[in-house]
Amino acid sequence: MKQIIGLIIGGCLLLEAGCAAHYYRLNADIVNLYLRMPDARCVNILTSLDNFSPHRAEKINADTWKITVPATREFRYFYTVDGSVYLPECKSKEKDDFGTENCIFVPQM
Repeated sequence: MKQIIGLIIGGCLLLEAGCAAHYYRLNADIVNLYLRMPDARCVNILTSLDNFSPHRAEKINADTWKITVPATREFRYFYTVDGSVYLPECKSKEKDDFGTENCIFVPQM
């Protein structure tokens, strides 16, 4: 019985961490944003921190792209993946001036 419970808990943790397309890790005054997009050739992030200028993400393994940005204040962001806008599932979103949405990063969340 203990083995079955352990497998269930382990499977749930693996699903939560293994299937998320987008997540972040806060580290003091920076945030590492991760996007799992195995078939992508080019991933950029655009944030309100610098008027939505594109910044290229680094491919850190076969599935995952990473970019590091300052986390000292709230900002809006979205990705481009192979030239197309991509908005991942995120905790907070808002409508932008173009009729689409942006994710919102809040350091305290």
